[in-house]
Amino acid sequence: MTVHPIRFSSFKLIAACLLLAAPTLVFGDMIRSVSSENSSALPLTLNATMPITEVVTVQPIIVSNTDGTNTAEFFGTPTQQGLIEGFVDDIWAQAGIDILFLSPNTWNDTFANVGTLDPRPTSDLNTVVTNGDLAGVGSTDANTIDMYFVEVAAGFSPLSDNTAAGLAFVGAPGVTQFVGDNLPTFTAGQEVVASVVAHEIGHNLGLPHIVEVENLMQAGGSPNPGERLNASQITTALNSNLSVLIPEPSSVALMVIGAFAMMLLRFRQPRA
Repeated sequence: MTVHPIRFSSFKLIAACLLLAAPTLVFGDMIRSVSSENSSALPLTLNATMPITEVVTVQPIIVSNTDGTNTAEFFGTPTQQGLIEGFVDDIWAQAGIDILFLSPNTWNDTFANVGTLDPRPTSDLNTVVTNGDLAGVGSTDANTIDMYFVEVAAGFSPLSDNTAAGLAFVGAPGVTQFVGDNLPTFTAGQEVVASVVAHEIGHNLGLPHIVEVENLMQAGGSPNPGERLNASQITTALNSNLSVLIPEPSSVALMVIGAFAMMLLRFRQPRA
């Protein structure tokens, strides 16, 4: 299984790429400056949106230690959550995909939250996803992405409160996601969280790292960061089993209107 981690800081944006290929590890990283709490945020770098035709469903799981302490950050307050999810939607609207976040589940499990080694092995991702399914906190729907919000993402050491990091399967559902406590509180931080989350969703949809200026899935070496998706990436994402076609509203509406019209005709028929 290929896993790619990425981490973004509000002062430095760092993506560390690990490609597991027996038995060699290939690493890549990326650094960029982004706005701090006291700076005005730059808009996300996006291409034009497409009509929404498909939906990807994400089941967030907020993890704490076994005793209920040390709860991982999710998306902040309900208002902050709405803004972050809106930014994620803006990114994936380039592909005509809506990202639907379900109500979060919670899970008290110290290993899932922080692991036992520093840095955490990338293999912890598979263990967390497997154990989460056994614990009943993961989705039973094979087409839903289980995104575990943890204090230490698989593949990483503990990070600062101005950093977001994630490790995701490529072409299969499952993410461990770290969100620094400070990031949901200011616009630039919210955009950082949205970029990381959208990036990890891209991996689950089958997108690997690439070297392309301003691309959401860029690897180390790209001179300019951004959140764009190219035509090939859009095709791959739309063809993923995790991206589900939305029934045409017109078809559903016609069926409802037709049924309602037949009911009216029955009631209006003259009686002898």
